[in-house]
Amino acid sequence: MKPSARIFNIINSRLVRNILFWAAMVYIVWNNDAQNKIYTPSVYMLGIAVTTSILMAYTYVNNLWLMPAYMRPKKYKAYTWRAALLTLVTATIFIFAVKVLLVRYPLLRIHHISVFSTVVDTSRTAEQILYEINSCFWGLTVWLFILSTAWYMNDYARQQKALEAVQRKQVETELHFLKSQVNPHFLFNTLNNLYGLSLKKADTTPDAILRLSSILRYMLYESDTERVSFEKEKEIMQAYINLELLRLPANDDFRFVIEADSEYMVPPLLWLPVLENVFKHATRVITDKYFIEYSAIIKDSVLTIHSRNNYKPNGSSATEGGIGLANLRKRLELLYPDKHTIVATPDGDAFVVELKVTL
Repeated sequence: MKPSARIFNIINSRLVRNILFWAAMVYIVWNNDAQNKIYTPSVYMLGIAVTTSILMAYTYVNNLWLMPAYMRPKKYKAYTWRAALLTLVTATIFIFAVKVLLVRYPLLRIHHISVFSTVVDTSRTAEQILYEINSCFWGLTVWLFILSTAWYMNDYARQQKALEAVQRKQVETELHFLKSQVNPHFLFNTLNNLYGLSLKKADTTPDAILRLSSILRYMLYESDTERVSFEKEKEIMQAYINLELLRLPANDDFRFVIEADSEYMVPPLLWLPVLENVFKHATRVITDKYFIEYSAIIKDSVLTIHSRNNYKPNGSSATEGGIGLANLRKRLELLYPDKHTIVATPDGDAFVVELKVTL
């Protein structure tokens, strides 16, 4: 972690934020109406220490006990009467503490020793004391409301952050699982192709094995990341196309376009299910004339993958493109929610896949 990031994390910690808050309160009181203070600084420091300690105790009993115990589980009535009792007790302690100070230092003013100002003087009559406690009670209630609102917002943000972390971890786990399914699915299809070449004793079999090994090396060692360069993906796409073409006769109706208008980083192997689908399903059709169209183009930060190939209905799964495209749909929903479209549908004697992703 960089030193600047470490310092930011320390400053942003809960303990440091609280220290800075109370230090700011003390600083404000210490400098408030400084020209009219008549006692020595130690007197005012004593008064500030007493009143700030009372406010701190009041605040933390609420924020560390009452709010988590009763507001978080939505026990509002239980919280209300406990908070009211806490406020009454605190108001009483506050008034009597200030009165004790006023006995020794009668010219003290409340705004010189407390950020929380209320009515208080040297009078000791029951009527005056009750009036002062009542005034302090409602002042503390406002204080409690402001700090409780801040606590609630902070707690909500913390819970949301924790929830997002859990969801992000769940998405990462599911994406990892989906990516892990790509390799065996690809390997299964390609080994079938190699088996067909070996039965024919084709001279291209060694070359096919070599190309397969290079693709697998990429899948195992280079694609285990969130993003890879499109140029590298282009190399592997071309290698895969060349591997598949080894088992097919030369054909002018095979068209492949892979290009981008700039350098892009993309999720690895998004193209593989579409390209697999092209070769796997097109060559199932018994015909003298195969046709394949495939393009992977990025323009203006939009990735468009298009394929069109021979098609012959083979059960209901054909309309969805099989396991590979189902896997691709799930990955796109996790990676690009509301930023992608994918359509896989028959079109006469062809099967068409159209994918668009805003990167």
